[in-house]
Amino acid sequence: MSKIIVALDYENPLDALEMCAKLRGVVDGFKINHALWSQSVYIKDYTDAGELFVDCKLWDTPNTVKTVLQKIVDKGATMTTVSTLNNLATFDAIEEFKDSIMICGVTYLTSWSGSDLLDILNYLPSATKSLWEDNMKRAQNVMKGIVCSPVDLEKVAEAELELYGMHKYKKVCPGIGMNPGQNRTVTPMEAKAMGADYLIIGRTITNAVDPVFTAQDIKESLNARRH
Repeated sequence: MSKIIVALDYENPLDALEMCAKLRGVVDGFKINHALWSQSVYIKDYTDAGELFVDCKLWDTPNTVKTVLQKIVDKGATMTTVSTLNNLATFDAIEEFKDSIMICGVTYLTSWSGSDLLDILNYLPSATKSLWEDNMKRAQNVMKGIVCSPVDLEKVAEAELELYGMHKYKKVCPGIGMNPGQNRTVTPMEAKAMGADYLIIGRTITNAVDPVFTAQDIKESLNARRH
């Protein structure tokens, strides 16, 4: 069953906490980034044993990534992101955390357009599984989840089967719900059908006239397809 995690993309922490209070017990967790770092402990109180996803996309020296990851664990986070572009020494340094938190590898952003991907990576990840294979191998000792656009899930699955003969990683998918800030979006139902385990949904819920109704409606739709 796909889980719904709401992205709290707020500058004002009070707005974030107000949304958490509304959605408490309705969704499966909340995602924050650097902007709400100081509020993470309070947001954790609203998760009701759900997920607190601290999304900092860590990419730095081994000691710095290890130090920040320790702080993320101390704040009670259950999920976080580390760039798969870190060197092997960084993944060796954080291996001790692999059973304390779900470390999710992130390679590129769903807000990047096709031309952005070509400029930065020199090829399109959706067109080849080699990028996913390379990054899975680099982070495989610590990574339990992989962040990717739903449209890349087929290639991610192919890469997993090529490397491990099975589907090893939880699929964490942003870009859900026709969000104007994302260039590669799909609906929640499409993402589930494609194989997403975690649906990261932001403004589709938080900017809705009735966020609670919208979240409940999405959740019921996801559950209905099981029958």
